[in-house]
Amino acid sequence: MKSIFHPLLALAAVVGLLAPAQAQTFPNNSFDTWATRNGAEAPDGWRTTDDVIQDSLRIRLITNTVVKTNVVQSASGPFAAQLQTKSLLGQTIPGIVILGPTTKRRAQVPGGIPFTGRPAALEFYYQLSGAEALANKPAALVQLTRWVNGRTQVVANAGYYFTTLTNTYTRVYLGLNYQSALVPDSVSIVFISGSVQPLSTSTVLRIDQVSFTGTATATRDAALAGTISAAPNPSPSGRYVLSSPEASLLAGPLAVRDALGREVHREDAPRLAATSRTLDLSELPAGLYTVQLFTPRGLVTRKLVR
Repeated sequence: MKSIFHPLLALAAVVGLLAPAQAQTFPNNSFDTWATRNGAEAPDGWRTTDDVIQDSLRIRLITNTVVKTNVVQSASGPFAAQLQTKSLLGQTIPGIVILGPTTKRRAQVPGGIPFTGRPAALEFYYQLSGAEALANKPAALVQLTRWVNGRTQVVANAGYYFTTLTNTYTRVYLGLNYQSALVPDSVSIVFISGSVQPLSTSTVLRIDQVSFTGTATATRDAALAGTISAAPNPSPSGRYVLSSPEASLLAGPLAVRDALGREVHREDAPRLAATSRTLDLSELPAGLYTVQLFTPRGLVTRKLVR
């Protein structure tokens, strides 16, 4: 049975390779609606570990690796999804939820539903517990795609490893890495409670309030990027000062990606908005990086040389 999960585990193992806008949501993004499927409760609009097994082996197996939490344990609304790594039939099985009615792949990420937005980021809330939870590398993946000339083309993607244990719901703002100016026709999202082998049991990952936010527009990004400077650039020390006459452009979260598109640094929004902001990448090796600034007017990117 272990081989069933190898494609998803391999996928999650390369997560790193991957004007104010109202949050863009999709059906059951808060995991509040559940129904009995294949003999167990499952979130409407999402496939689970049990579905992966049924779709792969054509057998019905209730793993209880994805269950409904109560109102006390949800970030908003009556319920949230709890993904738990468990031991069953001699195998250690991660909890998995996949957006959409299928576990088939669109490009690298399975599942998917129709979607035509170009959001700046994926936002969600999580709790994470378990003695070996961080070693298990629970992960989130998102991919926007478009069907072009009989093939799936990736428009944008992003991946996230959970690296902090928390017993209170914590927001994640995951910036999308756009590879095309095309408008997507589908979105795929996956959450998994463990992405390495061997896995240990007891990891518990709770997910709630999944949505897209912001708007990424190439033309506007270029214009906005022109109002933000980084000095010195190149920076042998890896320390930069970001400056802009508009303090709001520096007041949000930021992420830094390396030349392969892997997220290597992330910062939350500063407590106070200002027209300058320091960025310390001194612990990173020399190379070319991209800083992503999540602003009220959309995603802004700048190239940095370390």
